[in-house]
Amino acid sequence: MIVERSMHPSWLSNAYLVADEPGGTAVFVDSGAPLEPLLEVVERDELTPTHLLVTHGHADHVAGNDELKSRFGLTVTADAIETGGLSVAVLRTPGHSDDGVSFLVGETACFTGDTLFRNSVGGGAADEIRSSVMDVLMDLPHSIRVLPGHTDESTIGKEWDENPFVR
Repeated sequence: MIVERSMHPSWLSNAYLVADEPGGTAVFVDSGAPLEPLLEVVERDELTPTHLLVTHGHADHVAGNDELKSRFGLTVTADAIETGGLSVAVLRTPGHSDDGVSFLVGETACFTGDTLFRNSVGGGAADEIRSSVMDVLMDLPHSIRVLPGHTDESTIGKEWDENPFVR
């Protein structure tokens, strides 16, 4: 599986490109970072993007939606999908926003939007954030990569060990 990230220099928000293999199918996850680095990977690896997955509707996560839709004719969704060799499950993770979801790709990576970050959690409705983090995300295997909506990645295991909000 190919996972590429672009991070906005001011917002520190991430946009991701996920593909099954070179020459295969790809999806974007959020679009609030510079898209050019991801578009270069699409071209270099001869990928065919099919969907744009949106973790929640805040501007720093959807800023590039229109460009990606017009360029590739993508389906924009917050639903589970099967495309090419990618299987994407949806985990409902409200709290930072009412429409918050996380995307579990295969058995290796979870795109957590603004719910779980490296060493932190998202702001918002405290009870909902706690439930989304502790009852949903932290129930995943420790080896799962956490690919958050802002800054750097982690794993579920590292968050159990290092995140002061995970208790």
